[in-house]
Amino acid sequence: MTTPIPPNHCAFTLGEAAAAVGGLLRGGNPDSRATSVSIDTRTLEPGAIFLALRGAADGHAFVAEAARHGAAATIVEASRAFHGIASIEVPDTLEALGNLARAHLERVRAARDLPIITIGGAAGKTTTKELTAAAARAIFGPTLATPGNLNNRIGVPMTIFTLTEAHRAAVLECGTNTRGEIAQLGAIVSPDAAAVLNIAIEHSEGLGSLEEIAAEEAAIFAAARRAVIIPANEPILSRWLPKQLRAITFGTAPGADVRVKMRTALPDGRQRIALELSPALLAPGASPALIADLHLLGAAAALNCAAALALIAAALNAPLAAGQIETIAAVFSAATPIARRMVPLEIGGALVLDDSYNAQPPSMRIAIDTAREVAAAHRARLLLALGDMLELGALAPAAHDDALAHAIDAGAAMIIAVGSQMRAAVERVAPEARSKCDLRSVPDSAAAAPIVRGALRRGDVLLVKGSLGIAMDRVIAGLLPQ
Repeated sequence: MTTPIPPNHCAFTLGEAAAAVGGLLRGGNPDSRATSVSIDTRTLEPGAIFLALRGAADGHAFVAEAARHGAAATIVEASRAFHGIASIEVPDTLEALGNLARAHLERVRAARDLPIITIGGAAGKTTTKELTAAAARAIFGPTLATPGNLNNRIGVPMTIFTLTEAHRAAVLECGTNTRGEIAQLGAIVSPDAAAVLNIAIEHSEGLGSLEEIAAEEAAIFAAARRAVIIPANEPILSRWLPKQLRAITFGTAPGADVRVKMRTALPDGRQRIALELSPALLAPGASPALIADLHLLGAAAALNCAAALALIAAALNAPLAAGQIETIAAVFSAATPIARRMVPLEIGGALVLDDSYNAQPPSMRIAIDTAREVAAAHRARLLLALGDMLELGALAPAAHDDALAHAIDAGAAMIIAVGSQMRAAVERVAPEARSKCDLRSVPDSAAAAPIVRGALRRGDVLLVKGSLGIAMDRVIAGLLPQ
């Protein structure tokens, strides 16, 4: 995880905590009160419950340190208790973390109506999460949203612990790179509205084929309480749709419940979108059209807005009124790009599209399409600096070949292929590629930076994208004044 775990003040008595995780309390008073939940002794506050997770470091090795820092109790695997502090013994501390978070979420839900939204899929999760959370704040009030990339079996529970009495909704991103992870997250969250934005090859090293990826992502539907949101053009998801739940579709297809009807470039660099809503989502007298002028680039941004609107409609569980549609349109128009996710930067008279945070096959294709669109709008020369896409396993060669072929078809004047997987793709497609563009291959982003710096000219459009582990942000840094 690259996002710091947020602090929390989530309180449990030791008896409540033991019951929530199905554990055995030893050496502590069930009525004693813990004031927060921690998994890291470096940030642990006195009075916390310390969960000893296994990871790069075994949390059980830090139980004594947690006691010295004033922890109220620890949750540990059976037989791993430290006798200087109260302990709750469980078979699996990661499972206990999820169970404890679920208990906190359920007691908050029992006290008031709290719409819970989850967002999954191969690409676009974070942008859609931010759009949905901003709209939820405007419609429902204070809204908890996943910070950064805390979307796994550790990040989701630790985010839930920050849920307070002030919140009126929650928007949680759910990611996966291992089979069974989405089902486990679904059991923790039980969302009112659950979206799967798309299905494509992602983390196939741990997830397998496209069918297996679809099954993994769709596992959230079994936990949903009210509605599921899916793209209108993803038939691979249809077999997992629960019959008892409402399904709301989004996309460009004519039959989509939230349809991207129009998208056009504006002179100031923004794009105008028109979303058309199904009558079933509208209150009497409400217009079916939402018009927004986006600072976000490309067709994917329009689809993200459509998905966010569908999620709000599902979470509201009531027809959207005219004023609510206008409010959400204003929210979308005010949204700005998230750091390192298709952020336009003016550097030395060139337009640099910083999409360096991460990459999988679907997001790589989307980014290339967006860069081509921007370059065409500016009548500019297009350069692409593309890094390896990691965690694809046996599907990596074909995925990199496809990405490189798509980049060549985009009409780029230069492509800088970064990393061993991209180098191999260059070798496989090079004979036909070199006649179409200046194609370079380098081992890493440090080697790419001076090539890009030397090639970039005033007026160019440059896309920089690759998996987080390839550190394509070095290319961006190499373009900035030293």
